[in-house]
Parts: sequence; C-alpha cells; structure tokens
Amino acid sequence: MHIDSFFATSNSSVSDADYVIFGIPYDATQSFKPGSRFAPNAIREASWNLESYSLYFDYNLDFARIADGGNVNCDGSFEEVSERVSKFLEKINAIPIVMGGEHTVSYMVARNLEDFTYLVFDAHFDLREGFDSNPYSHECTTRRVMEMADEVIIAGVRSGTKEEREFAENSGVEVYYSWDLLEYGFEDLLDSLESKQRMYLSLDMDVFDPSFAPGVSAPEPFGINPYEFLKVIDEAADRIIAFDIVEVVPDINMVTQTLSAKLINEFIASNASLRF
Repeated sequence: MHIDSFFATSNSSVSDADYVIFGIPYDATQSFKPGSRFAPNAIREASWNLESYSLYFDYNLDFARIADGGNVNCDGSFEEVSERVSKFLEKINAIPIVMGGEHTVSYMVARNLEDFTYLVFDAHFDLREGFDSNPYSHECTTRRVMEMADEVIIAGVRSGTKEEREFAENSGVEVYYSWDLLEYGFEDLLDSLESKQRMYLSLDMDVFDPSFAPGVSAPEPFGINPYEFLKVIDEAADRIIAFDIVEVVPDINMVTQTLSAKLINEFIASNASLRF
C-alpha cells in the first residue's frame, strides 16, 4: 500500500481547492498527556488506509477539490503561531479543515472568522478564565472563543468545575451533557442546529468514549459514540464554515488517528454532496 506525507484524498492545489486540510501542531499548554503536536502527521498516515468513497454519504471524494496545505510552523510564542495561522487563512478561499494540536488552535482559527456559531464537541467545558495564569491555555479555549462568536453550543461535556457549569448557565451557553445525549439521543441538539446558518465545528476527540478514541490528551469516561457524530455532520455540514479536530495524541494501534481521518473524509463527503 502506498503511503505518502500528505492527506490521502488531497488532489488539488491550495489555491484551487474547496477544502484545505492543514495542521497546527501546537501543544504548549497541554496539562495531562502531551503529544498532540504529532497528530497532524499521524492522521495523514492513517488516511492512506481509508477508501475515498463514502458509503454513508454515497459520495466519491475524487470529485471534491481537496488540498493538503501542510503544517503551520509552531515555533515561538502563542501570538507568533496565531499570526502564522491568520496569514495562512488569508491565502485560501476554501473551507479550512484543521488538524491540531491542542484545543487552543481553535482560537487561532476563530479569531479570523465573523458571524458564526461555535459548535464544540468536548468532554470538558474549557470555560476557565485562566489556567496556570494563562488565559490561552487549552482549558480556556471555549471561554476565549465566546468573546468572538455569536453563540456557543457545547455537546458531550461531562467534566469541569462547578464555576464553569455556573458560568455556562449564566452566560447563555447551550450545553448538552453526554449522559443526556446517551439517554435521550441527539434530536434536541439536531433541532437546535436547524436555525444556525454559519457554524465553526470543533471536535475535541475526547468527546468520544475512550473505548472509541483512546489516544487523546485527557481521556474521560462515559463519552458518546462516533456514529452519532455522523448524524450531526449530516444535519449541519452545508452550514459549516470551518472544521477542526483537536487533542489527538496518536496511539500505537492507530485507532484515534484513523477515526480522525475517517471523520475528515465523511465531513467533506457530506458537505460536497450537498454543494456540488
């Protein structure tokens, strides 16, 4: 089997693409298990094991214009890396698909967007004002993105502080706890998404139960099933303006990075099948 250093379904130049996949291998603030800086290349490697045809969405990715833009240089400070991300995004006229890196890369992307709902799947609230005296820690990402987004929806959460929970309740954050999603299904969430026109979809892979995604920075029991996430993509893909997958720490059996690559393919298949 041929394996190369770019995402397997990449078939276009960055300037001509409708979808640009790129990595932000930044993990400077990870507080438990480090290593998500290795995820973009590990996800690329895993992508070569997958077919380019989506059975679920009945779409062949050969017909979508997909580019792999490589990795953003993550040397230097948080501000320097953020500026490089902004300069990269200025060069593309496509839906960005970001491979982190820790969850702070979502802020680096969101600061370049306007008029959007931040839809984040995450086991954790990430609503702290600061962590270890750093307002841009991965523990604070959703709090920082809130300052730019029109509204915030958090799905799959099952870990956080009492202060974060109260902040969410008092700030109008729409929260779907994992136990409610497991008990009652995703219908309420899907109904809510029907009215959202521009969404930034952020997928922290720890939202899934560790049995599905063991290779993450902060695994948390009682997570959701990846199949349910396909239903969300099916409902919302045509209104997603940016998509990221973060917090993957590659596991030796390639389970988590393969699931990540699969979900990138399925997102593109769903979006492209509606657009083209």
